[in-house]
Amino acid sequence: MCLRGAVAESRGVTLRELWRRLGRLNQVSLIIVAVVLVASLGVIVIKARVAGVIITAGTIALTAFCFWFFFHDEVRNNRLRERGQAAEATIIEVSETGITVQDNYPLAKLRLRVEPASKEPYEVTTKCLMNRFEIPAYQPGNRISVLVDHLF
Repeated sequence: MCLRGAVAESRGVTLRELWRRLGRLNQVSLIIVAVVLVASLGVIVIKARVAGVIITAGTIALTAFCFWFFFHDEVRNNRLRERGQAAEATIIEVSETGITVQDNYPLAKLRLRVEPASKEPYEVTTKCLMNRFEIPAYQPGNRISVLVDHLF
């Protein structure tokens, strides 16, 4: 489950990457929803200017936040898988977060010392869902392979 401690150290997510991640049907659906939303908000702005502008700004901000909230981690991880550079890391510390998914996948917090080929070693903290059977592989002192975002 854990990408062997994949270290997600990327900068922001671009809208183009989010758009590509959606399928064609979702893209068309999103365009239709946007057109209906803009038309509805246009009517509100024409009928009540101040309230319409406030409602429109709030709706746009909420929509942008929801889009970012649901897709940013997945897009960042996909970009890391595509463009990440392989490196070795030593596990310094493993701690529980208290979160378990489906009673079998605990979310662990890992502190790693990453040793990329092109940079000086550095420490990073990441969270990782892991299968209970994989827990022995994630003990302090063990070395694991990670992916590092070269843009960082």
